[in-house]
Amino acid sequence: MSVEPLKKFGQHFLISREVAEFMVEAAGVTKDDTLLEIGPGRGMITNYLARRAGKLYFIEKDERLRGDLAFLLGNVHPIWGDAMYEAWPKDANKLVSNLPFNIASQVLFMIPEGMELAVLGVQKEVGEKMVAQPGESEYGRLSVAIQLLFKVEHLKNFPPSVFEPVPKVGLAVVRLKPLKRPENWPELEEFIRKIFCYPNKSVNNALKLAGYPEGLAETGGRKKVRNLTGTDVVRLVRQLHKST
Repeated sequence: MSVEPLKKFGQHFLISREVAEFMVEAAGVTKDDTLLEIGPGRGMITNYLARRAGKLYFIEKDERLRGDLAFLLGNVHPIWGDAMYEAWPKDANKLVSNLPFNIASQVLFMIPEGMELAVLGVQKEVGEKMVAQPGESEYGRLSVAIQLLFKVEHLKNFPPSVFEPVPKVGLAVVRLKPLKRPENWPELEEFIRKIFCYPNKSVNNALKLAGYPEGLAETGGRKKVRNLTGTDVVRLVRQLHKST
């Protein structure tokens, strides 16, 4: 008998073969690939990945699923633990996962720069934020940060009915290709987190409210924070260095 989903793990098990096949095709999986999957659940995507890849790792926190995943091929290497704390296999060149809803946003920032690509299932609203552009209603902290780290493509939406139990939101499948991570990324990340608390303020006012020196925005200080591009953010942090 299949394991029942647990709310504390944010479990919504994928039951759609269409989604699984779409994600595997979007990742261009071949026998030359070593894959990582986070949160395989009952193994809907895992089964397709194992057949196509040379090697597959998965990280799964819920050990109740051992029985559901026992059917997998010999090229599958389970890691039983929490993906937020377990070491990710260094030889994995692609990440293909329907991410658990409760850790999806955090996992995005854990994808290593050296990984070739990631094809991920995320909540529809998260997918919309990832590709939103300055000035759009969904644009915010996540949009800026993700677009500084990755080339992001929103591939397709699927209805909530592809899951069991059926969640309130649908699924977005996105493809990420890592960019060269800025050397001062921790500082940029902190700046984005602080400044985007005030999306409707002018940049000058938001900087003041966030505790940064007045006059930091040499140009564009009247622009609304919600209209800042990644390039704008990098420039502002560079100016912050000059002023200190």
